[in-house]
Amino acid sequence: MNREIPHILIADDDRAIRMTLEAGLALNGFLVTAVSSGREAIEAARKKSFAAFVCDIFMPDGDGMEVVRELSVISPQAPIILITAQGSIDLTVQSLSEGASDFIAKPFEIGLLANLLRRHIATRTEIAEAEWRETAGSTLLNDLSRTGLVGRSPAMVAVYKLIAQAARTDA
Repeated sequence: MNREIPHILIADDDRAIRMTLEAGLALNGFLVTAVSSGREAIEAARKKSFAAFVCDIFMPDGDGMEVVRELSVISPQAPIILITAQGSIDLTVQSLSEGASDFIAKPFEIGLLANLLRRHIATRTEIAEAEWRETAGSTLLNDLSRTGLVGRSPAMVAVYKLIAQAARTDA
């Protein structure tokens, strides 16, 4: 099955870390956009859809928890993974309660982050597909049956899903 390459937004004020994450995640099969502040991350998320966010929690332009709250509202389906060199249990609990999906202390291996991103994105995709099947899927099958399209075979269900995906776009 042809899957879209996940587009990840990285926000870190440290240029070396930002460049390392950008290159490392690109080598692990992700499309990456990198910004240097929480404010830029919020602006980018308002303009474009991302599969996930990787965000340093301590940046000079504001409270990392506010960035997490904003990103959670703008893009509720996208996991947010926070990274920091100054982690604590209290900070981890607070960030998870504010909407972060995970928390990693620096230094860490890029491969670990890539696997974590894949797992979170796959979980969110599975949840979205299950919700679609429960709600829109059954409605779509009923609606399409009334229009003359019939069948519930795996091939026809794939056709219905393709129709539903196309219907959600401006194409």
